[in-house]
Amino acid sequence: MAHKNLILEAFKKATAYLVENGIQSPSKSGVAEVLSDYIEQECNFQFGERRLRDYYNEALKDEAIEIKQQAVRDGLSKYLGYEDFRDLLIRATESKKDLQTENFAETPQNGKAHFVAQFLRRNRTTVLIIIGCLIAFIILNAVNKEKWMVWEGNKFVEAEFDSHKLENGQILLFNESQVDRFKKVQPNCDTQFFSAEGHVMLWYGKNQKGDLEYFTYLGKHPETGKTLKPITRYMIKKYICEGR
Repeated sequence: MAHKNLILEAFKKATAYLVENGIQSPSKSGVAEVLSDYIEQECNFQFGERRLRDYYNEALKDEAIEIKQQAVRDGLSKYLGYEDFRDLLIRATESKKDLQTENFAETPQNGKAHFVAQFLRRNRTTVLIIIGCLIAFIILNAVNKEKWMVWEGNKFVEAEFDSHKLENGQILLFNESQVDRFKKVQPNCDTQFFSAEGHVMLWYGKNQKGDLEYFTYLGKHPETGKTLKPITRYMIKKYICEGR
């Protein structure tokens, strides 16, 4: 549900933005292009407007959707005013909404309408508590349906949701690519650092102690959260194959 609401709200805000700037009845493509440009600028991640439209069309149906790309989730969350998707979830679970009920006008068109108005007026506190519980249940239910992962040893593994660990950055939203491909390794001179096409196959970064560590997939260091750097021939010669 969280992914579905995210794409719907982002399209709603982008549509309003275009209308305010003189574009009446913006097309889905135009709205998606605004979001695509924003994601590229803010997250340095290219994601075509057509794929955003596909997500939006799926969200319009009465089905849950999954936005698999973390950069897209973070970018859309930023567009809505959050730091990232993780911040959106934290604020959703912790926020205590001050609900206000409208004064129910007494319209005695029939006996039932009059009775309902009187009941709501006399039991306002009870009704507010029930509504608050329902909203909390819906939000928590959406969060619990998310899949999560945690760093263990030299790889990511799937984990149960824990709000305290989420606040401390110990668990992350599940990323299938990182679970399958992101591993910490100890390379040597026989390691394949580049593909046949010359693409990088190893990334590096320093841990909290300042020691260099090497990983098999692009991402952030599991301990420091800093973006890993692609390996270079200079780094290989200086730190891995020193003296060769």
